[in-house]
Amino acid sequence: MVRACEEKHVKLAIAHQTRYSPRIKTVQDLIKTGKIGRLLELRGRGKEDRRGGGEDLWVLGTHIFDLIRIFGGEARSCFAKVTQGGRPVGPGDIKEGNEGIGPLAGDGIEASFEMEGGSTAFFSSHRNMAARPSRFGLSLFGSKGIIKMHTGYLPDVHILEDPSWEPGRTGSAWKAVSSAGVARPEPLKDTGLHGGNLAIVADLMESIEQDRQPLGSIYQARGATEMIAAVFESHRLRAPVALPLKNRDNPLRSLPKQN
Repeated sequence: MVRACEEKHVKLAIAHQTRYSPRIKTVQDLIKTGKIGRLLELRGRGKEDRRGGGEDLWVLGTHIFDLIRIFGGEARSCFAKVTQGGRPVGPGDIKEGNEGIGPLAGDGIEASFEMEGGSTAFFSSHRNMAARPSRFGLSLFGSKGIIKMHTGYLPDVHILEDPSWEPGRTGSAWKAVSSAGVARPEPLKDTGLHGGNLAIVADLMESIEQDRQPLGSIYQARGATEMIAAVFESHRLRAPVALPLKNRDNPLRSLPKQN
């Protein structure tokens, strides 16, 4: 897809709505100004409903990995395991995924990534382990506190300025974060997915006029997709794998039999 866009000089915008949220810059500024200290860990989870595991990784994990790349930079390596009923998946577990995913396997995912900025990112998803309200989102753990955020054009974002990460022990409190800052009213109207879609289209048109890449370009999407493929590649090899991946095929197509 990247090659096709480059050959035809086409701009392609990907609907990772949260990337277009005005609250992203607020979070970036909070990190840059040291509100949570040095960024140590990024922890993401899928929705963990009936799609939990491999399908969750593909369908919803792409949004989480896009966020991880915004704050953590490029992923340099991945170490992961994919399980079915608690055991490592093998060729017999592979099926055709929904939504045109292709080969798919696993009801459990545990993955860690070494990020270029020195932090470590984690992603987990387990089928039928959904919570209400949902855990779907990203948590940023710093040496001085935590920022938790969900997804959408104006996602819920909260900050805990507590180096122990234990508000129950210290009495510290979570504070809401808006596009205007910490504990400040949101000046923008939340129009849900509609508002996010409008922002994506407006940026795409502007990128054509200015001859630049869209904010959520195909290159950004390729980076998130490669992190997903790296999970299955690490499982296939039973070892950490470096990114960019050498294997450009779907790793599940060559999954070895288990001993």
